[in-house]
Amino acid sequence: MTLKAASINVDIGKASLLKDITLELTPGMFLGILGPNGAGKSTLLKVLSGEITPSCGDVELDQTPLKNWSIEALAKRRAVMPQASQLAFPFSVRAVVAMGRWPYEKLCTSFVNRLAVERAMILTDIRHLGERSYSVLSGGEKQRVQLARALAQTIGLAGETSSKYLLLDEPTAGLDIAHQHAVLSAARQQCLENKTATLAILHDLNQAALYCDQVAIIHDGSLVRTGPTEQVMDTQLLSDVFDCKVSKIYQPQTDRPVYTTTL
Repeated sequence: MTLKAASINVDIGKASLLKDITLELTPGMFLGILGPNGAGKSTLLKVLSGEITPSCGDVELDQTPLKNWSIEALAKRRAVMPQASQLAFPFSVRAVVAMGRWPYEKLCTSFVNRLAVERAMILTDIRHLGERSYSVLSGGEKQRVQLARALAQTIGLAGETSSKYLLLDEPTAGLDIAHQHAVLSAARQQCLENKTATLAILHDLNQAALYCDQVAIIHDGSLVRTGPTEQVMDTQLLSDVFDCKVSKIYQPQTDRPVYTTTL
């Protein structure tokens, strides 16, 4: 069971946003997408989610093209957290998180759905915001609510065996340091406990090194390299892609790599 993009191209007018990208997301994997601004990262996520149809190439879920999946069936398998979400009505935080349970409303009891919502809110540390209006939240709080909504969607049903896919577009944007780690830890926990496959667009090299099993580096619409995190995050490659000097040292206490940058 995989979510796979094969030889994807996305062209808008004369601009080529993605060029011959092949990428696979498998159950239990946490895949980080790295690259400079304008590299095509968000476009790739939109292709994988089914929001954008590629100019050529195929996207398949379980060897079935995304275009052949119904909206409801696809919603049961993959959840998306976009960069920004606007709501026109003053929904409460709990109501927004509960929107993630829409695919399962008729498949389980309201009690089970409430449990999934509560679990997602605990994972993202927003239970104390439950009755507040979403519209008055800070940008960082809204990010955490949207992640909780997506997590509630991937929790699925008890005993369900179908793999879930969680697609996160810059999930740590606007968050303080503690909540950046809380958000990524929550996504990582879903991978480990429920075999959820997670793809996250990240800008922090150290977050990618800490949380991701594999990394894909995209530059100018092309996939430069993909594979196990530390193998892919070569300092010379990163320096070339990000146009700055990237260095790596190892923490003596944990033997984990730490990346630093200078112009």
